[in-house]
Amino acid sequence: MEPLHCIIVDDEEGAHLVIGHYLQGVKTLQLDGSFYNAVEAMDHIYKNRVDLVFLDINMPGLSGMEMLAAMLHPPLVVLTTAYAAFALESYKYQVVDYLVKPIEFPRFLAAVDRVIQRYKPVAPTLAAEQAASRLPDYLMMKDKGDYVKVMLADILYVQSWGNYVKIHTEQGTHLSSMTTTEVENKLDKTKFKRIHKSYIVALTQIQKITGTEVCLKNGQHLPLGNTFKRELLEYFQ
Repeated sequence: MEPLHCIIVDDEEGAHLVIGHYLQGVKTLQLDGSFYNAVEAMDHIYKNRVDLVFLDINMPGLSGMEMLAAMLHPPLVVLTTAYAAFALESYKYQVVDYLVKPIEFPRFLAAVDRVIQRYKPVAPTLAAEQAASRLPDYLMMKDKGDYVKVMLADILYVQSWGNYVKIHTEQGTHLSSMTTTEVENKLDKTKFKRIHKSYIVALTQIQKITGTEVCLKNGQHLPLGNTFKRELLEYFQ
C-alpha cells in the first residue's frame, strides 16, 4: 500500500511540530503540507491529492468545523484540538478520530490505524462470504394480511413509512409492518446500501449520485444523507 497523502491544519506552531515529528515514524502516511489557516488548506485540497487532514477546530477566520461544513467531499479527517466538548458534534462530519491535545504517541498511532482501516477496509473473510452466500434470495413479508414472497432481485429500494416499510419492486409496492433496520438485516450488504435513515437502495439500480440525491435507472430521485454518502461513494471507487 502506498503512503496516504496528508496535511496538517492548525494555527499553533507546537501542533505542527508534534504531529510532524510523529509522522516521521509512520511510513503509511506522507506529510505533503502544513497550513495555519483553513482557507489555504482548502485551496491545497482542491488542487492536490489529499487523503487525510489533521485538523484543528479553533482557528481564526474559518474554524475546523466550518471548513468541514463548507466541503462537499472532504478527505478523511482526524480532529486535533484542546477542547473535548466538540467530540459529539464532530462526528456528524464522519471524522475518523478525535484527538485531544496534548496528543500522546500511542493515541496518535491508534488514530492512524483507524484511518488505514477506513481508507482500505478489511477484505471479507471466507466465513463472511460463505454466510452471505447462504442468505435467501427473497423476503417473506406480511402485506395486507397475506404473506408475500418478494424476490431480492426485483427490489428497487426500501422506504421507511411511519411504523411500516414500503418495498418498491419492478412489479409494484408492498407495505409491511417491519422496520427499515429489520429489512436491512435480511438483505445482502454487497447488493444493498442504506443511503438515508429512511431509504435502502439496490446498488444495481443506481444511475447517478449527486450532492444530495441518488438517481435510479427508472428516473426516480431518492435523498442521500450525509451520514451515508462517503461509504456509498467509496463503494463505487
